[in-house]
Amino acid sequence: MIVERRVFQAKVGQSGAVVGKLKEAEDLFNGVGLPSGRIYTDYFSGATDRVAWEIEIESLGALEGMMSAIDAEAAAFGAWFGELSALIEGANVEHWTIES
Repeated sequence: MIVERRVFQAKVGQSGAVVGKLKEAEDLFNGVGLPSGRIYTDYFSGATDRVAWEIEIESLGALEGMMSAIDAEAAAFGAWFGELSALIEGANVEHWTIES
């Protein structure tokens, strides 16, 4: 199993809006096979206004297939991604193998 964690650096004061956008897209992501994930917020350590979104998937190959499905549904995801992009400065992505 693999954990993918995306840590978004929200613009100042926009972390709540980023959380809202991630929750709003859950049905879109579920429609292409991405599982529901967990959303974390961090207001008091490191850089402020960070939001992490974490999912568990079977393999990196499975994730690649889901990303291809998202690309194929550009019309559905394009507007949402544009709205999310306006709320963030950027994001970091981590892939972790679950060992236990």
